Amino acid sequence: MRVDIRDIQTPYEFRLPNGRVLFKIEEAVLSHERFSGPMGSEITRVNFERGDGVGVLLYDEAERAVILVEQFRFPVHRREGASPEGNAWLLEIVAGIKDGDGPSVARKEVLEETGYELSHPPEHLSTFYLSPGGSSEQMELYLARVRKSPGGPHHGGVASEGEDIRVHALPLDKAIEQVSDGRIRDAKTIVALLMLRQRDLGRKQGGSIAERVDDQGER
Repeated sequence: MRVDIRDIQTPYEFRLPNGRVLFKIEEAVLSHERFSGPMGSEITRVNFERGDGVGVLLYDEAERAVILVEQFRFPVHRREGASPEGNAWLLEIVAGIKDGDGPSVARKEVLEETGYELSHPPEHLSTFYLSPGGSSEQMELYLARVRKSPGGPHHGGVASEGEDIRVHALPLDKAIEQVSDGRIRDAKTIVALLMLRQRDLGRKQGGSIAERVDDQGER
């Protein structure tokens, strides 16, 4: 369908000390084709451009446990920090800005945030928009299978970037419980955990079917 952009401005940019633009806000005047056929009237729309992200859910299949990270999130603090129930430290999957190909970024972020080195390529789960009504950011989501090492890391992050990260290993069922009761509130983490849970249920059902086939063969 047709979109006509009449004007576009960038009223705000956030630059790093090296000059790289990290975030910017675009304001556009446009019209677009309506489902009924004709072009609509002019409207103003805003896009928050912050690039794309890569998220990685670490899964220890032998233990049926997921590895999540806990860290401070300033926007959450601004929204609910004054509330007695407010908590700006969120439990999330590993994630970072996509400044290279997805699997390479996934490996780098996992090592920086948790200390784990991936022995197998991460598996692509999905790519989706996080908030398409206001931002062009896409999240590239991966699943990485790991084995929990004795005395594994409990803290991670890049100190020079102000990161202070605590690493948690949770049984998958407990993580799903925390999604259901609202303790896990990060969208990409919820998507990743529910996708893994669906796969886990499929694997269990597949095993049950195979067992029934074996039983019938024995009879």
